[in-house]
Amino acid sequence: MKALLLVGTAFAAVSLPVTAAAQVATPGTAVAPAATAQAEPSGQTTGLAEIVVTAQRRVENAQRAAVAIDVVSPGELTRAGVVTATTLNATVPALTVQQGGGANTTFFVRGVGNFTNNGYSDPAIAFNLDGVYLGRPTSTTGTFFDLERIEVLKGPQGTLYGRNATGGAINVIPAKPKLGERSVSLSGGFGNYNAIDVEAAANLPIGDNAAFRLAGKIVNRDGYNQDGTSDEVGQAIRAQLLVRPSPGVTVRISGDYSHQGGRGVGGSYVGTENFTPGTPATATSPANYTFAPANVDPYSGLLSRSGSAYFAQAVIPGTFINPAPLVRPYLNNTYWGLTGEVNADLAGGTLTIVPAYRHSKLDNLFNGPSFRGSLNRENDSQFSGEMRFQGPRVGPFDWLIGGYYFDETVKGQYGINQYQIISFQDFTSKTKSYATFGRVTAHLGDALRFVAAGRYTHDSKTFNGSSDTLVELCNNAPPPFGTGCFGGPSLPVVQTLAQVPGVPALPGPANAVPYGSAGNILFYIPNQVNAAISKGRVTYRLAAEYDVARASLLYASYETGYRSGGFSNAPGHETFAPEYVEAWTLGSKNRFFNSRVQLNIELFHWRYRNQQVSHYGLDANNATNYFTENIGSSTIKGVDVEAQVLVTRNTRLSGTVQYLDAKATSYTYNTPRDAASPPPAVGCAVTPTTAGGAAVYAIDCAGKPSYNSPRWSLNGGIEQTIPLGDRKLVLNGDARYRSNSVVGFEYLAQQNSGSFWTFDASATFGSTDERWSITGYIRNITNQAVPLFTQYVAPAGGVLSSVYAPPRTYGVRLGYKY
Repeated sequence: MKALLLVGTAFAAVSLPVTAAAQVATPGTAVAPAATAQAEPSGQTTGLAEIVVTAQRRVENAQRAAVAIDVVSPGELTRAGVVTATTLNATVPALTVQQGGGANTTFFVRGVGNFTNNGYSDPAIAFNLDGVYLGRPTSTTGTFFDLERIEVLKGPQGTLYGRNATGGAINVIPAKPKLGERSVSLSGGFGNYNAIDVEAAANLPIGDNAAFRLAGKIVNRDGYNQDGTSDEVGQAIRAQLLVRPSPGVTVRISGDYSHQGGRGVGGSYVGTENFTPGTPATATSPANYTFAPANVDPYSGLLSRSGSAYFAQAVIPGTFINPAPLVRPYLNNTYWGLTGEVNADLAGGTLTIVPAYRHSKLDNLFNGPSFRGSLNRENDSQFSGEMRFQGPRVGPFDWLIGGYYFDETVKGQYGINQYQIISFQDFTSKTKSYATFGRVTAHLGDALRFVAAGRYTHDSKTFNGSSDTLVELCNNAPPPFGTGCFGGPSLPVVQTLAQVPGVPALPGPANAVPYGSAGNILFYIPNQVNAAISKGRVTYRLAAEYDVARASLLYASYETGYRSGGFSNAPGHETFAPEYVEAWTLGSKNRFFNSRVQLNIELFHWRYRNQQVSHYGLDANNATNYFTENIGSSTIKGVDVEAQVLVTRNTRLSGTVQYLDAKATSYTYNTPRDAASPPPAVGCAVTPTTAGGAAVYAIDCAGKPSYNSPRWSLNGGIEQTIPLGDRKLVLNGDARYRSNSVVGFEYLAQQNSGSFWTFDASATFGSTDERWSITGYIRNITNQAVPLFTQYVAPAGGVLSSVYAPPRTYGVRLGYKY
């Protein structure tokens, strides 16, 4: 029904009256290609190209948009090898993308983000595909093909984008059908790791007032790791129909489908944190932990021969963990969606309607440093609708109003095997959200403008879930406190509780069942969460814009953001509260010397409070669990400088430098404490105390840097075009530098990325009309192993593992279009 409503809503707008053109353009209004890079006006064709964006819900030159935004063109995406969200790391200094087990993807902008790893945690960066917000970060797969551009907005976007955009927004803009154009493009890439990447698109006119566009992509690559993980297997297709039933009215319907297969991302062992009691034996200093490196190749993988051998010797001696091997991971995920977009120029302004329905089905199995296997199965569906009306200019004012509705249902079943801890989760999470928003711009003369925007968002969320846990305990304390036990149970990942013989029907330690011959005991711990939250919030933006000169813009803004609270299926951590951010920005965008030099500068200061962090930790039953909690606040400040220079008609230099000072001003959380267990391994202050009558360790990480926030980030590039008659040779070189950043929750020394440089190069030979081309490329020339995420979970002998960015890759790409 929702799919029918989507299509019906779109075509209903065909009959809207059309009597006047709007004074302000809105996304989709222009029929001609308006969102690709365009040449400078006549007489300035030797200048830098203009880029058109729609980040502020209107079509405008990126240099005239008074917001902090980075725009990535299709050429830059191809050159950087962007086929998934994770590979966006190479293109935007302020952005960090991590991929965990299965289809889980996390986004950070300037240290604002979340280690989201389940279907009931919300992201801090809004990801929008074709103007539609995707509620699940797992749904970003299969979107990076046949694109006009990607827009990355830095800082809270609480007015036009609303909830869950505290750190910013990522807009993926597909290429749209073009009226009156018949064109076909085809490209294919081949590289090491048996990489194959084929993409095709066709634009077909249907009379004078309609067009159809079909695009598809196939990618298949072996894993970067020796065990076959960190591979890429996927197929995607997108079909669009654009109709102009009358002047000033356009209707576009888009449908897409994608499949993700292969084994998925995989990590490699880093080492173990070994605890040695201090004096006295109850001493809790983190210095009592000694790191023992694994000394395995960073691209070995957990299931490789070296990985398996390391795991066996690292966790079995003197412990009670069964040496059963890890299970083989896999991905079998499908995604599809329908989107409608109506744009109508009415007598009183321009109306835009965007209804959408999306669905994803996930079935994946993955490993971690302490997971024999983790099985994730989800069915996610969402319906959204947005309506915007851009009013006419009234005196010195122009204005926009709108409304938004979002309805999401997530149903999931998780099975997690951590050897001595087996957890089964079954849940249904529902979210209904509605919002109203508006923006008014006052033009005080030709050069000065003041902007006021606001949004009211109301979220209603429910969660109904169960979490049944089997915990194998040892009567003998583990070393160095005792002799420990050996040979504990290792249950199949997909085994249900009903299939486990001897598990008591009633909860509690009183129902402990002896298991094994070495003093092992099996406990059954059930947990049920049935909760609901309802919250409304006003977010707003105040800004001033001043045209210093024809090609120089100065702007200042204050903006607030909000991320809704939610639930965790973990005892003692069932709910968490919303988080908030406020941001001050002072920026300048400039072009000089007949648009041959571009210089943009942004100064920013953010205050982040009630910060949500998702992580593995000990729940109220002293069992390892994954949950989200509000743990503190932070300040984020710095400067971002972006420059481009067209040295000659054929030589272009570009560079971006970001200085970032992001740190926690308050950051505290508790973990359970008992006499038989060592203190937690963290890089923060640890204090034994009590909370609510329970013995806990209080952990204080105030003063620590924010996650994924390198102090210095640098991107630099050079492009040299060599004309060869009706052909040309284009040489590109790119360099990237990142200083150290924290890439794991516990702030351990091994959870620092270290500073690094990476280098890419490519050469493209083709026709000057760009009808055909052949490109040779090499990425990460020095084969730098860059850790993206380092995970530590104590139960399996304190083992750490890291997921790394791609190693050195090289290949060739062919392209043809007509």
